[in-house]
Amino acid sequence: MSKLPPITEGMFDDLRDAVASVAEPLHAAGHRLYLVGGLVRDRLLADDQTLDHDLTTDALPGRVRDLVAETADAVWLQGERFGTVGLRVGDVTMEITTHRAESYVSDSRKPVVRFSTELREDLARRDFTINAMAVDVADGTLHDPFGGRADLEARILRTPLDPVESFSDDPLRMLRAARFLSRYELTSDEGLVEAARSLVGRMEIVSAERIRDELFRLLEVKDPTAGFDLLDEIGVLETVLPEVAALETSRRVLLGRQVAGAPVDALLRLCVLAYAVDSEDVLGRWVSALRLSGRDAARAETLLTGAAMVADQMAEVSDEQVRRLAARVGDGLDDVVVFAGLVGVGSPGTALVDSIARHRAAGEFDDLGPGIDGATVMRLLDLEAGPRVGEAMAWLGELRLVEGRLPDEEVQRRLVEQWGPAGTDHS
Repeated sequence: MSKLPPITEGMFDDLRDAVASVAEPLHAAGHRLYLVGGLVRDRLLADDQTLDHDLTTDALPGRVRDLVAETADAVWLQGERFGTVGLRVGDVTMEITTHRAESYVSDSRKPVVRFSTELREDLARRDFTINAMAVDVADGTLHDPFGGRADLEARILRTPLDPVESFSDDPLRMLRAARFLSRYELTSDEGLVEAARSLVGRMEIVSAERIRDELFRLLEVKDPTAGFDLLDEIGVLETVLPEVAALETSRRVLLGRQVAGAPVDALLRLCVLAYAVDSEDVLGRWVSALRLSGRDAARAETLLTGAAMVADQMAEVSDEQVRRLAARVGDGLDDVVVFAGLVGVGSPGTALVDSIARHRAAGEFDDLGPGIDGATVMRLLDLEAGPRVGEAMAWLGELRLVEGRLPDEEVQRRLVEQWGPAGTDHS
């Protein structure tokens, strides 16, 4: 067990100073304001990675909104009905949330929120003890009623309340447990795994968007292996990524190493998992199940398609194959090369990288379409707009990929020779 740095006077002063202008009107009105969650946890670890300034207060949302209106440079109220007022002061963004106790009931996808005036009640309803600590902005006092600092030092992941109650209140905490387990190299507290396993069916009430966001956060941990092992152990992996859960244990171990060795890029790592599944339309199923954005879906399709092309065509790298790959994946070419290397397909080695660099330097990728436009085709072949023009354009596109960039005069000569009155093969 590694020792945490001792709590020293002034340990949280810079964090308090960052929110002082907002705290002042709240304090003047008789309210309390506390820094809470990841900011406190990471400061105790001397590992300041959380940039979000999350705060909690005994003031109701409308009161918070009114009190900070003149201090904040910007205020947003999308979360006000759930108790949260967002604001920005200078370059500091923060969210102030009224003390609350929230839970999910029956089959509802939305939490029932009840406001409170008690800090302890608010902390009790947080996911894990390491996140259930607060610092009073007024005097810097650390409030740790559930032993979060001791759990950090012991590297134990524990819920403030009974884990059955905690996971039942918000089943997404099972996925969050996986992230924290991996991120901070923790060990699950006794009873946590059993409680989660008994409630895995509750994941059905969690929206696909929340599951996706939390899965991506897990994939952004440097080595998420321990987290995925926990998800498999409690049965959540079968719910979230059933195709991965179905892989043999030895294959999943190797896959975990591939993911951990990949750049910290959630979508790219998700594609490493998809490629390993080798199941028809797995990407389509995940796009739907995880509600991936159009941009993410397009990038994922490019990565998987590009890697398949490398696997099928790049055993011996030819100029034509490189041009075809570039034409298919467009701006994603470098991304595809990295991804192909990660999943170990085609063994392109440096030959593909060198060929791409050579083509790029020569301007070969600047325009991989037909060498001339449709109007020129119609003029040269004396054609009206119609299917035959499209066929000729497709032929020109193929010529470009097969032979590379040719002088305009040569392209026009080839076109007339192939498609003019004397041409014999217009297929």
